[in-house]
Amino acid sequence: MSNRNKKEHSMTRKTAATYCGITLLFFGFGEAALAAESPWRVSDALGLENGFSLNGSHRTRFENLTENLRVGKSENDQVLVMRTILNGQFQSDGFNAQLELMDSRQELADRDSIIGTGTVNSLDILQANIGYSFGEDRHTSLKVGRFTVDGGSRRLLARNRYRNTINSFEGVELRHGLENGNSLRVLATQVVKRLPSDISSLLDNERESDESSGAEKFYALETSFPNLFEGISSEFYFYSIREKDTSKIATANREIDSLGMRFRKAPSPGQRDFEIESVYQFGERRSSKATTNVTNLDHQAFFQFFAVGYSFDVPSRLRVLFEFEYAGGDSDPLDQDSGRFDSVHGVTTFAFGPVGLYGVFSRSNIITPGLRATFNPRPNLNLMASYRHFWLAEEKDSLGRTGLRDATGNTDSYLGQHLELRARWDVIPGDLRIETGVVFLQNENLSDNNTNYLYGGINLTF
Repeated sequence: MSNRNKKEHSMTRKTAATYCGITLLFFGFGEAALAAESPWRVSDALGLENGFSLNGSHRTRFENLTENLRVGKSENDQVLVMRTILNGQFQSDGFNAQLELMDSRQELADRDSIIGTGTVNSLDILQANIGYSFGEDRHTSLKVGRFTVDGGSRRLLARNRYRNTINSFEGVELRHGLENGNSLRVLATQVVKRLPSDISSLLDNERESDESSGAEKFYALETSFPNLFEGISSEFYFYSIREKDTSKIATANREIDSLGMRFRKAPSPGQRDFEIESVYQFGERRSSKATTNVTNLDHQAFFQFFAVGYSFDVPSRLRVLFEFEYAGGDSDPLDQDSGRFDSVHGVTTFAFGPVGLYGVFSRSNIITPGLRATFNPRPNLNLMASYRHFWLAEEKDSLGRTGLRDATGNTDSYLGQHLELRARWDVIPGDLRIETGVVFLQNENLSDNNTNYLYGGINLTF
């Protein structure tokens, strides 16, 4: 048997063992969950008390992509991704300690597959921190260590949901809340870099400890007003990226600040709702991470989001939504200015379709209006349909994550339209979910063929 065949055989055996373990866990877990009146958790089974808790999740998802648009990658692609998370906490008299482990792996990918550190991050520490809440009503808290963060709408700062790996940071988080619900949060962090990052290591699911450094720093100041006006909440925030190349890490040397505000009326049966978010960015950056690139570009970019929806007062909880997004692009690749909006540490799945193998569009150089509808034909079944059109904000700038670009600007700015369909079935509410979805992208000025993406997976929470 050749070395390659031995390796593939070994990987197959490992995969089979993994799935046997998952299957056994599923049956044992399913039996306990079905017998329980509320979601089943490991803490309950272990009888943990005195402030200790332990919970986790496992997800396995298959993805298939045809007519890929990303430059230099396989035209047709598929991958099986697996992610297991185990989260332990201790809480007592305002003190909190947390350790969360994440193991993200793949099978079926090859060397020209669309995978990276967003897909694979074999067993590592996702969160490890201690915190303390103080004050008369514990309204002020301080957290130190490694942690994940959700910010506001999650468009610029988020703990990833769909993607197989999750962003984390190391530093300090300070929160202060008032009795009326208003709050303030301050972050001073370094970005945790997921390792390894080379394709060979990722294909083999090799493990290397993640680490942070002074090369990539992130700061945040957020204020939240849940009831600024009657029924209307608001947020104001400032995000700052500070990067500098080191001997080990190449960056785009971004020194970019983002000023944003968001106003929202939450959905309610029989009522209209809306959301508005605006961001202005300014600073400096370089056009690439190449070590030979030493020219700083003046950065100035804008982002605008608007949505209006209506929730019908019916058992199915039908909701329809019109939404519009604009994220600036770079009008001239040859000048010394950068107008391409930077999405910072945000996510796009809930807006432009799933990432993973698909992930065509990003919150940069895009104009996209769309319609979305969600409803529950049964209490444990949620369906979603989204229809969007896409244009380039600037014809000379690149498209999303594809690497496609016509620096002459001769290509039409219209990119096409897509239809996304998704179904979530809570087989055991709170414990077991099956999710599947498809995206049909009709390409215009991108490819002679249309892009199709299909996924399906199972999610266990325990």
